[in-house]
Amino acid sequence: MGESKAYSRAGVASREPLLAERLGLTADSAVAVRGEVPVPELAEALADVGRVLPWDAEVVVTVVGTPDQLDGLPVWLVECGVVAPTWVVHGAALAGEAGEASVRDALRDAGFTTIGSCAVADGWQAVRAVPPRLA
Repeated sequence: MGESKAYSRAGVASREPLLAERLGLTADSAVAVRGEVPVPELAEALADVGRVLPWDAEVVVTVVGTPDQLDGLPVWLVECGVVAPTWVVHGAALAGEAGEASVRDALRDAGFTTIGSCAVADGWQAVRAVPPRLA
């Protein structure tokens, strides 16, 4: 995988952030992963992070590949007691039926607030959300 370069206003070459950096993952991260990892770029981003259960995670990455998986997402987040920032990775299979708006709606149904998104790979995006504040 080649590094692409961006240029600052001063014309100095700088590299674009790696996917792991865009997702906020480091070797010290404790990450819960739900679902199959569908693309090499995501597998590479998750390769060096520690895996934990969802309720112990600092970051949760869940992959949604079908409308049924998306429908079950709010219940899973609540039942697992997820209290960490969460990335929901979704691909082209949902684009026609659900798309990013439906992913955001599912996160909101679980009480999460969506705060951003990023590209993962060709045909794959991720939406970032934070959980509701605990009283």
